Amino acid sequence: MAKPATDIAFIINSLEGGGAERVMSKLLAIMEADFLSAGFRVHLILLDNLPEQQQVPAYVNKVVLDTKGSLHAGYKALKNVLFSVKPDICVSFLTRANMLNVALAKRFGHQAIISERVNTSSHLSGGLKDLISKILVRASYPSADLIIAVSEGVKADLVENFGVSASNVQTVYNPYDINAINALAAEPVSDLPAKPYIIGTGRLVKNKNFDLMLKAVAASNIDHDIVILGQGDEKAALLTRAAELGLENRLHLKGFKSNPYPYIKNADFFVSTSNAEGFPNAIAEAMCLGKAVVATNCESGPAEILTGKYPYSVQGFEAQAHGCLCEVNSVSGVADALNYMAAETNRKKYADRSQKRAATFSNEVFRQRIRGALGLNVTQLEQKYVSGC
Repeated sequence: MAKPATDIAFIINSLEGGGAERVMSKLLAIMEADFLSAGFRVHLILLDNLPEQQQVPAYVNKVVLDTKGSLHAGYKALKNVLFSVKPDICVSFLTRANMLNVALAKRFGHQAIISERVNTSSHLSGGLKDLISKILVRASYPSADLIIAVSEGVKADLVENFGVSASNVQTVYNPYDINAINALAAEPVSDLPAKPYIIGTGRLVKNKNFDLMLKAVAASNIDHDIVILGQGDEKAALLTRAAELGLENRLHLKGFKSNPYPYIKNADFFVSTSNAEGFPNAIAEAMCLGKAVVATNCESGPAEILTGKYPYSVQGFEAQAHGCLCEVNSVSGVADALNYMAAETNRKKYADRSQKRAATFSNEVFRQRIRGALGLNVTQLEQKYVSGC
């Protein structure tokens, strides 16, 4: 008698243009052959009905809910879908989806695998709503069957601050197809600045701290233009800050780009001034394109990528093994790093180091780690997994 097919449900808030959404779509593409050969039925459940910037393969059964960001509405709607699908395994990305996954696993008995894509303490550092979310994370995450952390820093935060057992957390870095990224980077675009420029990418939100980038450029000696790719509610504030600093003619806010790579490829170097990350895709992708990197030492990810160590502390800035690492929210530290990386000799040296470092993150390593998390057969490549620490 044939073995019954296994249903696997993947759950995420939406397929908007963020890093977690991009990795979800990559995961489903990378794992397609494995899932199909095993006869799995794969479902993707989106909690919110929002514009989709990411595409998923045709083999995936996509279900779009409309919970409008509500945890309560999400529970009710997701409960109905899971009752119908009856998945054996649910894999979720992002805090709200993770909490719902664990809660409904207690009701339906599926295996709950949750993936934390951000440093939870830093991400939930605001007012009452974030405090409540932290309480709910502490109450739910320890009950997950497995937690996939996107970096060692994210894992450490969950263990130290949210009651999670270290033995129940696996670190799986994000996947990068270097050849595909470089092919996309070769596509022509018509709106590049005429002057040499630096670039940053990400949502225009406070945690990305593009305000610090503008202040540091103003305090530095560089005369580069500044390109920022992304959309968000901080756009007006950034335009105002640029005017205050006399940078209005050098700042180019180009919105979300489905293919950001030509803009990154043509930049002199890449800059990340975030207050918090999980594992910064943008830094790794810039390195795939051979771009030197300046980044703040936020929790978590940049230090792991640029130094190969975690934890790591820095004052001001340091020229480290794979890029320049700066103190978080330090205008002078980032400004000094910009001056350092603007020197052609330094920039070329770190461009070469970026390419070598990027080679340690691959789709195949990611595939084997996900196979392991889902209980599939694991090849010997798993034993060679490069953690970067």
